[in-house]
Amino acid sequence: MINEQVRLDGLLFTRDAQVLGVMHQILDTFAIKTEVCGELDSAIEAVTHRRLDTVIVDWNSAHDPNRVVCAARKSSPNSNSTIVAMVDQTSETHALLSGANFMIHKPMDLDHARRCMRAAYGTMLQNRRRSARVAVDLPVVVRVGGDSRFDARISDISIGGLALQCNRSLAVDQKVTMLFSLPGAGALIYLSGSVVNADGKGRAGIRFSFIPDDDLNRLQAWLATELTKLESAEMPASDLTDNVH
Repeated sequence: MINEQVRLDGLLFTRDAQVLGVMHQILDTFAIKTEVCGELDSAIEAVTHRRLDTVIVDWNSAHDPNRVVCAARKSSPNSNSTIVAMVDQTSETHALLSGANFMIHKPMDLDHARRCMRAAYGTMLQNRRRSARVAVDLPVVVRVGGDSRFDARISDISIGGLALQCNRSLAVDQKVTMLFSLPGAGALIYLSGSVVNADGKGRAGIRFSFIPDDDLNRLQAWLATELTKLESAEMPASDLTDNVH
């Protein structure tokens, strides 16, 4: 089974109830935590500001699916995310030219869709390993400039930056200092950095500018341990062989 510490995140853009029924079964099997969007604006916002391992687009029921794929490819967090398109004969070529990595054909068959997602899952793991970003949910104390401190959450972290979620709006180029503890690491991590992207609703990307040597060593060691867990992740046992009817 997949290591319990490995969490993959996805977006499913569709308005088709039959697609939702099939994909929920498959995504649960692969432990991909997936947000379902039926509206174009919310899908574009998600692929622009959230880091996603996969973006799954129903080309036949979604409104303007090409815009969602283009937004993902242009965003810093998701330029290399795995794109899965659900297509029929009329939309297959369009989806491929738009940048889809894998295609599931409609009308959907559970076994066919599972095989396609199994192949896509391998690519998701490879991309996650290369990006060396670890998904987390950690409390952090943040200070912006000379302002009083406030509490926030870290949603992913790498050796060079992190994604932040807070209840206040941050602006690009703002300077921040942060204090938090890594799971199982004990000691607090202190760092400073700057905001490199923000959506105006509390989500922001932070690039580190300074970390004390001891804290940097602790962060590097923790990331190495988490990425080792990811290296050992495998396909779910139930999907190692395809069902034959």
